[in-house]
This record gives sequence, structure tokens and C-alpha cells, in this order.
Amino acid sequence: MIRTLTFSLVSGLLLSAATPALARGDRDRDQDNMRDAAAQGQVIPLGKLIAEVRSRPPYNDMTYLGGPQFDSGRMIYALKFMDGSQVVVVYVDARSGRIVGRKP
Repeated sequence: MIRTLTFSLVSGLLLSAATPALARGDRDRDQDNMRDAAAQGQVIPLGKLIAEVRSRPPYNDMTYLGGPQFDSGRMIYALKFMDGSQVVVVYVDARSGRIVGRKP
């Protein structure tokens, strides 16, 4: 009984520890895909894209927080800005630079 319980607990801990590593692997893969796509001219380089978004109202009055995320399947960047005390996530098409969404 105790052996089974111990095995169950250890198995659960190992599985829960692997989940963040898998998520990091997905992020790493997305970053690699982003770099490859930028090198091949398929997407706008991140620095240029951030500068373009920051030059547009209302984002020109917000603070860019950094830590962009890239969805290689949809070719969308998620950029975080601070508007007063609220975080705003802006979704930008990596190929065209067009803002395709915002939260909130």
C-alpha cells in the first residue's frame, strides 16, 4: 500500500515537473521559427515591428514591456504594453505589421 502510494506521488511529481519543460520547448521552437522566418524575409524583423507599433497612437503613449511572444503557426507576435496600470497585449501580423487584435 505504502509502496503504491509512494510510486503514485513520485509519478505525479515527475509529470508535473515535465510540463514547464515542454512549454519551454514550444517557446524555443517558436523563437527558432521566428528567427528563420526573419532571416528568409518572410516576417518583419522584431525590432522594426516594435518600432512601427510604438509609433502608432495609442501605443506611442504606452510603455513597451518587452518579452514578445511569437506564434509560428499563425505568424503573429504578441507585444505587451503598459497603459497606466493596465497591461495591454497587442497582436501583430508578423508578415505585414498589421495589428490584428488587442487585449484588453
